[in-house]
Amino acid sequence: MPDSNLEKPVAYLCSSSFSKDHLLGCAEKVKEHEHEEEFVQLFRNKKGIAERLLPAYFNALIRQKDSSMRSSSIAIETLLFVSGSMNIAKAIREFGINNASEFVLFATSKKVADSFIKCSKCKIIKELRLSLANEQSPRIAVSELLSG
Repeated sequence: MPDSNLEKPVAYLCSSSFSKDHLLGCAEKVKEHEHEEEFVQLFRNKKGIAERLLPAYFNALIRQKDSSMRSSSIAIETLLFVSGSMNIAKAIREFGINNASEFVLFATSKKVADSFIKCSKCKIIKELRLSLANEQSPRIAVSELLSG
């Protein structure tokens, strides 16, 4: 189970008139000012992305706790679980932010999301509902059991 000291993750559908590089720079700034396990990730607005985020994040936390991560950070591990691939380049190509006009912001807490939003000056279109009770959860959990 995730660390009980961690806040509830949040996700938003956002838009920005700034460049993708500006947004990624703000994500890095937020990461530098927060604890190691707190971060924001920017995803392409793909159908079903919101359903994948929470199961992927929790699976990444489980991997970290078990010292069985296949990457160097919880953020990368989350991306890999979202994509269903162990190829980081492929995961970024498929799910990484491709333009700033519309993207999904995933943050480990509202505080971290607010820091990113303040830095990036992006606009929230809507909050996305994060849930473990969806079609994606069993598939991710089963793949985790089979690979571990």
